[in-house]
Amino acid sequence: MNQRSERGMTLMELLVAMVIGSLVITLVVRGLGLSLNLYDRVAGITSSMDVRFREAQWWADSMASLVPCTDVRHCVQGNSTRLAGYTFAPILDDGGKRVPVTWELEVSPDQSVLIYKEGIEARAEPLAMSLDLPGDAMFGYLQPDGKWVSEWGGPGGSTRLPAAVRIEDAAGGIWAFGTPAQRPYGREDYRDMLGE
Repeated sequence: MNQRSERGMTLMELLVAMVIGSLVITLVVRGLGLSLNLYDRVAGITSSMDVRFREAQWWADSMASLVPCTDVRHCVQGNSTRLAGYTFAPILDDGGKRVPVTWELEVSPDQSVLIYKEGIEARAEPLAMSLDLPGDAMFGYLQPDGKWVSEWGGPGGSTRLPAAVRIEDAAGGIWAFGTPAQRPYGREDYRDMLGE
């Protein structure tokens, strides 16, 4: 062996190796930082999309499980900013029992907020949904003849369930849609099942 290979690396070779190593480490750390940043952004977007999807699904489930009238006091009633009725699929309470629910639109010029209340309205804790709704959002109710109206039930109104309920804007855009899955009219034996 010659003398140079026994001595090891020269100072210059050591410096070059350290510079190359530090460049590699810098690139790896920077790439890791960028990927973590991207992950955080994607997780934030996915999380908000997931919440909006769940809330839209809650709306649809609540509409699907609306209970038909057993008498005039227990009918679905609604106007363009408020919908009240009874459902078997409450969001906060256990499912399977009849629970009074109210959906309200708090309308402002920029956006509308969908408020959900469950239970007897005087004691109901409001739950604001994060659905992106326009400032001119309103409820629409589908009649059996296929016409959409902005009022449902009430004194002298229909005692049947609407064929569908939607949240729409003034231009006719649909923001949420739900159809009751129950029979449209109540039956006398429902009172026995519902404990009336």
